[in-house]
Amino acid sequence: MDKYLHVVAPDLPRPSDSGLLKDLFYLIRGLHNKGVHVLLHCFGEVNEQDLLPFCKEVHSYPKKSGHEGFSLKIPFAVASRSSEKLNIRLMNDHHPVLFVGFQTVFPLLDETTMEKRNVVVRVLRNEHKYFNDLVHLQTWGAQKLFCKAEAFRFKGMMKRLSKSNIPFATAIELETLPHTQVHVKHAFVAPFMPMPIQLQTEGTGNYCFFYGNLGEVENEYAALWLLNNVFAKLELPFVIAGDHPSEKLERAAHLRMHTCLVANPGEKELQDLIKKAQVNILPSFVSGGPSNNILQALALGRHVVTNTMGSKESEIQAYCHIAEHPAEFIKTISALFNKAMDSTEHEKRASLLNRNFNNEKGIQELLRMLY
Repeated sequence: MDKYLHVVAPDLPRPSDSGLLKDLFYLIRGLHNKGVHVLLHCFGEVNEQDLLPFCKEVHSYPKKSGHEGFSLKIPFAVASRSSEKLNIRLMNDHHPVLFVGFQTVFPLLDETTMEKRNVVVRVLRNEHKYFNDLVHLQTWGAQKLFCKAEAFRFKGMMKRLSKSNIPFATAIELETLPHTQVHVKHAFVAPFMPMPIQLQTEGTGNYCFFYGNLGEVENEYAALWLLNNVFAKLELPFVIAGDHPSEKLERAAHLRMHTCLVANPGEKELQDLIKKAQVNILPSFVSGGPSNNILQALALGRHVVTNTMGSKESEIQAYCHIAEHPAEFIKTISALFNKAMDSTEHEKRASLLNRNFNNEKGIQELLRMLY
C-alpha cells in the first residue's frame, strides 16, 4: 500500500540553510527514495524548484505579521505559522503528520485536532535556549526584548506539549529540553546529511570559507564577526556564501580586496565552494543544536575551524580545530592555510560520519514511528 505523509515545515528548505532546514532538505529526499508520497506544507513563498521533484504536493501559506501573529502565551514563531487552510488540509485525510521543528506545532496545541492519527515532532534544537542565546547577540532595543519574550513563551509551550505525550524524533539530548521526560515514544534520529560521504581530493584549496543562511541573525552575526575581528587583520582570501544576505553584510564583505560574498548559491555550487576551500570556518554564537554545516564541511571539505559552541559533540570536535578568540582564529587559520590534507584523515572522517550520521537508519526510524 502506498504511504502518504504530511510534512509541515517552518519555511521552504534550501541546501545552504543551517540546522533544521538543511536537515529537512535531505530528509524529504530520503523519504522520496523510500517511496513515500510527501505532502509538503511550508510557510512563505514557494519559489524554489529543488524539492518539487521529491514531493507529491507542495502547499504554501503566508506567515502572519504584526499583531496577527501576536499571542501572550504562544511564541510569535509559532503563532505566525498558523493557518486555517493548513488545518483543513490535514483534517481531510488520516495520513501521518511530521511536524518539522517546534515553530510548526500550532495544530498540536488543540489536542482534538490531531486525534486518532500518528504524529511526530522533529526536534533539532532547544528553542528556549536558542532564543536566550540570541538575546546576547542583540543590542538593547525591540529585538532584544522580542528574543527574551520568545524564550519565555517557548519554555511554556514545551511544558504544555510535554503533557500530551507527543513523540519526538530528536537529534539532541532529550534531557536538554525543558519539562520533557524521556518516554518510550521518543527516538534519537541523527541529522540528515548529503550522502554518501564523498572523500575530498588531496592537496590544498584556494580560500577560507564561511556559509549558512545569512538571513538568520546568528549567521549574519558570525559572518560579520569574522570580517571585523579576523579578516580585517588576516589578509587571506575569504569567501562568504548563503541565502538572503542583508545590504549591511554585502557592503562589509566587499569592503576589502580579499573578501567577497556569494548570494543564494544552489546546492552544487555550494558543495563546490566547500570542496575548493582550504579552511572552512564555522564559528557559532548560539547553542541551538547539532551543527549540520560543520558535518557537511567535514564530509566535503578540508580543514574545519570552529569554536566550542559550534561543535559540542566530543567526537566531532576531534576532527575540528577549535579556537575561541580572534587571535586564536588568526593563528589557527594561518597555520592551516598551506597545510595539505591527506587521504587518511578523510577516511577517518568518512568512517565517523557514516557510522554516526546514517540517513538510511534515520529514515527507517522515522517510518517506524509514523506508520
